Amino acid sequence: MRLTCGVRFQVHGLANIPADQPVVVACNHQGDWETFYLLTMGLPVSTVLKKELLYIPFFGWALAMLNPIAIDRKRKTNALKQLSQQGCERLGAGISVLIFPEGTRTPSGPLGPCTKGAAMLAHKAGVPILPIVQNSGRLSPPHSWVKRAGVVEVRIGQPIKADMPTKEMHAQMVSWMTENLADIAN
Repeated sequence: MRLTCGVRFQVHGLANIPADQPVVVACNHQGDWETFYLLTMGLPVSTVLKKELLYIPFFGWALAMLNPIAIDRKRKTNALKQLSQQGCERLGAGISVLIFPEGTRTPSGPLGPCTKGAAMLAHKAGVPILPIVQNSGRLSPPHSWVKRAGVVEVRIGQPIKADMPTKEMHAQMVSWMTENLADIAN
C-alpha cells in the first residue's frame, strides 16, 4: 500500500513490546492495513480470525499457513473454548496471540464494543495484554477497495499485567484504547 497508494505509517511505543515473553495483542480493527502490519511487528504471532477467511481461494490457503486460531463466530461458546485452548497453547509455545476485540472491522472513529476474549485469554495464560490502536480506516475504509494516501498513526501501550481479575484487565484495555484512539482519530 505504501508503493501503490502512498500509505505510510508512524509508530509510537515500540519500546512497550516485551522482548522476553508472549502477549495477547489487542488492536482496534478498521480495515485491511493493520491485519498485515501487525504480522510484521517482530513478534511471532497467531491471529484470531473468522474461519470463513480460510475458504477464500489462494488468500485463505496462504492465511492457513500462518497457523491462525480460526473460530466459528456463530457458535460463541465453542469459539471461546477454542480461543482459550488454542490461545493458551500458542502462548505456552512463546507465540503471541493477536485479537481484534471489536470482532469485526469498524468505521474510522470511536472504538466499537469490545468482547472480553483478550482479557479472558491473557488472564488464563498469565500473560499481559499489549493494547494497540491505529487509524488506518481514514485511508483504507472497511469493506471498500478505496485507498487514500496519507499516514497511519499507530500507538502501542504499556502491557496490562495479568495480576488482576479478567473484568479489570478488560476495563483497563478498553479505557486505554478508547482514550488513545480518540487522540488519533482525526
